Amino acid sequence: MFNVMLVDDEPLVREFLRAHFRQHHPEWKIAAEAMDGQEAWEKLQECRIDLVISDIKMPVMNGIELSRLIHRMEAPPQMVILSGYDEFALAQEALRSGVCNYLLKPVVKEELMEAIHSVTSLLELRNRESLAFYTENSISKESRAQVIKQFLKAVISDSGVEIKTLYPLIYRLKVQLIETEGMIMLLDLDEQSLIERGVPCGDFPIFRFILQQAAAEIAEEDAFGNVFLDEEQLTSVLVTGDDEAQILQRCTELYRRVADAMAVSTGIAVSGGLGSLESELFHLHTSYAAAARNLQCRLLTGQPALFGQREAGSLAGRLKAIDQAAAEIRHALFNRNETAAAIALGSYIDQMRLFTSNEVVTFGIHLTKSIAAGKRELYGQRMNKACRRLQRVFQEQRASWEAESVLAVFRDIAASFSAGQAKPEALDETDIGNRAKAYIYAHYAEPLSLALLADKLGVSQGYLSNTFHRTVGETYVKFLTRIRMEQAAKLLQASPPEKVYDVAEKVGYVGVKHFSHVFKQHFGLPPGEYQEQHLSARRT
Repeated sequence: MFNVMLVDDEPLVREFLRAHFRQHHPEWKIAAEAMDGQEAWEKLQECRIDLVISDIKMPVMNGIELSRLIHRMEAPPQMVILSGYDEFALAQEALRSGVCNYLLKPVVKEELMEAIHSVTSLLELRNRESLAFYTENSISKESRAQVIKQFLKAVISDSGVEIKTLYPLIYRLKVQLIETEGMIMLLDLDEQSLIERGVPCGDFPIFRFILQQAAAEIAEEDAFGNVFLDEEQLTSVLVTGDDEAQILQRCTELYRRVADAMAVSTGIAVSGGLGSLESELFHLHTSYAAAARNLQCRLLTGQPALFGQREAGSLAGRLKAIDQAAAEIRHALFNRNETAAAIALGSYIDQMRLFTSNEVVTFGIHLTKSIAAGKRELYGQRMNKACRRLQRVFQEQRASWEAESVLAVFRDIAASFSAGQAKPEALDETDIGNRAKAYIYAHYAEPLSLALLADKLGVSQGYLSNTFHRTVGETYVKFLTRIRMEQAAKLLQASPPEKVYDVAEKVGYVGVKHFSHVFKQHFGLPPGEYQEQHLSARRT
């Protein structure tokens, strides 16, 4: 993620730029805004900025003076200036001060996109060069482990920008994360117990750190897998093995030992969720999504456990109804539709069965997280307020709750959330599918993820996944794997013969063992045998 600062004394210009970045450049974050050069310079001292887009003519300090100050910085951000037709001489002066580009007002969308893409490419190149230097000048065991954790976090989040940045380093370090198959397992605390004990919400991260450390120590001791944290600070584990049985056995053993360790050290229970089995590293976001879904089973069982697809299957209907109601609550609140919010809250409460204090708190925690999803700037503040309200549920010491009383609690939790929500643009699905296929054909040998592809096409991951499946007739994952395997087969049939590890690299695989596993699944025999078969046929 790159940071941009917008500097212009005209609010409408800043609003146009904000909207443009949101729609066309999801890899950029609007980190700061300023109305003049002086304010911009002060904010540059407070946060890391990769790009400054600034007008020339502004009060207090103009864009030229700002560009001179930026040019003297030790690690100056890139700068693009906005200029009127009668300010060309000023624009030339700014270019001499290190400005990388200037755009004439009124700004043309295509020219702005081209300028930002140019800056993005330059910054990505610099990042790759820095990573290469970092690798070549030795990397400690701790630093190597940290790189792996960050990369896995990016993979399960399907973050195209982060993957693109870190993958070259992973490749140079010769890190083989999946040789045959792997699965994501999620571990999390019983937050209801923490609330019952009166633990402040701000202290939850301490217990999550203890959980992550316990899992990491046990996993490293017995080589169970790689432990890292996801965006929600949940302990995530990539568990690998030769087959499904071995992976499930390792997950079960790791969960048992971590749960025992947490019970002894903190007295807090732990639940776990098992993801789907995957053979492709860049498909682990699918396994992660399944693990997150299965972990939600704790909402309905009331008991800590390790939940897999078998357990989730019997609860699928209720979990779907809960998620749908929570999504409707969130949508209604952010559109300030009180009637719709009240109806959705009623549907949410309908999924409760026991109406004990434990169930009210558990559903309350889930509701708060669901409403705050995608609005991380509100999450801590709202969760603190929700914790205090839910702690009062235990303090009231009721044997059971009436539905109306539960509704009052959940209304208190939800009341502070309000925001607008933009509607998705209408898009030509066939065109999206064709453009996605064309990009895969052109870049199948590179690290590809659904998030990266969605970024390139300017659509959401969910929309692209559904549209691709509908228009192409197979999932994105299957299509990409098929293209890679077809290209690998052509290379293996070539004369003179190529090494299998060279073929693996040319079709986008880091390790030859993983490539061989996928190839055998696709063609029914290992790549070496496939190659020899075709070479023998050619000789006869």
